Parts: sequence; structure tokens; C-alpha cells
Amino acid sequence: MSRSTMVAVLSAVFLFAAPSAHGDLQKDLRRTYTGKILSLRVPNNLDVLHFDTSGKGTRPSNGEPWTTCSLFKVKKIDVSFAQIVIEGDRKAVALNPDPVKKLLLVELNRPVHVTIDLPPSVHTLGDLKLLLLRIFSPGDLIARMTSAWRSEVDLDRDFAEASRTAPDGRVGELAPNRPVYVGEALPTPPMAIYKPVPNLPKKARKGKSAGSCRVRMVVNEQGFPEIIEVLEQVREGLDNQVLAAVSQWRFKPAQRENLPVAAMLIVDVKLSAE
Repeated sequence: MSRSTMVAVLSAVFLFAAPSAHGDLQKDLRRTYTGKILSLRVPNNLDVLHFDTSGKGTRPSNGEPWTTCSLFKVKKIDVSFAQIVIEGDRKAVALNPDPVKKLLLVELNRPVHVTIDLPPSVHTLGDLKLLLLRIFSPGDLIARMTSAWRSEVDLDRDFAEASRTAPDGRVGELAPNRPVYVGEALPTPPMAIYKPVPNLPKKARKGKSAGSCRVRMVVNEQGFPEIIEVLEQVREGLDNQVLAAVSQWRFKPAQRENLPVAAMLIVDVKLSAE
């Protein structure tokens, strides 16, 4: 597992440090947020986002999950023409089989551009607090993930055995109160409609890297992977590329009693050698 993608203590999504009483707003923003992780309150998979002076996004969300469509790391932040302009890199968060390092922060290799219109009354970082709270969610990522997904069967057992013991094929619950079923047990399981392959470095595409990586995922009612976890790890440095790819897969959602439902799948992601 690549050390650079592991997050041992994801104790905070940085949002509101104590504001300076005086000083340049751009300087304060850069000092506070450059290199930090921000989380959109309303997740959105678009890479160009705009928020008005009330903090409302001008481009609609399609029900994307926060785990794969909310997080980004700030690379650059500027104030110009009555706007905050943020350039960042998209991230996703995934479960880690390592009991010590419970989460992985996955690099998606996708830039994001965010502009926020500033009300005329904003002059300091303190003035921005309420506006930023409408756009970004603060909080502990581990706590958020713990509340986002709860298994109801022992997933450490053989998956087929665990699913047989699940009542009505139900294996867990996504927040808030959304049941998750075994995909194979549903009359209409999820169907992949977009499956980008891992972007492997050149040296990893040759001979010895061929094989597959096993990933468990929960696909939500809109067809987005909401929970992802590597079950069988591959060579050092390749897990991030696999997770980055599957986090962007899209599905026709599973159905139960003619309604879309969340479903759990285990997939083998092929790592083809050239």
C-alpha cells in the first residue's frame, strides 16, 4: 500500500481557524487553507463550481456521495474581482483493511476550480465564517465515515456465507437509514455503465504487475460508489490508482420492489500487463 495515500490520523477537515483581526484577506486565506482538505457540504462531481453570495451552488448536484465527490486539497487560493478563487485537487476517502490506519485518502488526479462570490460586507476572514459554513462541512473524517456506513453482518467472513445469513439480503445501512443489500441477491443488481481503468505508471504495466485487485463497494441509489475498500492489495503504489478508478465508476442502480436501492458488490479490477 502506498504510504503517500494513507492517512493515519484524519482527525480534521480543516475549515475555520481563528481569524485575524486585521490584515489582508487573501493573505489570511492562503495561510489558513493552502494545503488543507476542504469538503463540499453538497457534494458535486463537476470540476468547475461556482457559489453565489448566499453560498448556494449555481450548478446542481445529482445526489453524489461526499466520500467520492466532496473532498479536495487546496493548491492555490486568491481573492479577485469580488470573488474567492480556489484551485485544488480532487480526493476520495476509502476504507482501509489496516485496523490501525482505518481510512485512505485517495488521489483522483483531477483538478477542481471553485469560485465564491463575496458579499460587499466581507473584509476579513471572520466576516467569511458563515458563508464558508454554508459551502463546506467541517469535521473529523473518521467520525463521518463511521456514521456514514454500518455493516449488519460480519463482512470478514466469506462474502457468500455472510450474505446467506443476512435477512432479506440486507447487509448494512448507509446514512440516513438507507438499507444496503447484497447485489447478487437482488432481482435487478447494479449494472456498470462507465468503468474507467486504473491509470497505471509505465513501469507497472509490464509483466509482473499483471493480475487483479479485489475491491468491495457499496453502490448507492443514484448509481455512485459511496463506500469503497480494497480487500486484496496489489503491489506497492497501485492501490491508489485502483481506488481512484473505481470511485469514478457509474452504475444503473439496483432495484428492489421496483425501487432503486443501495447494493454491495465485490469486484475484481484487472491490471493488465502490456
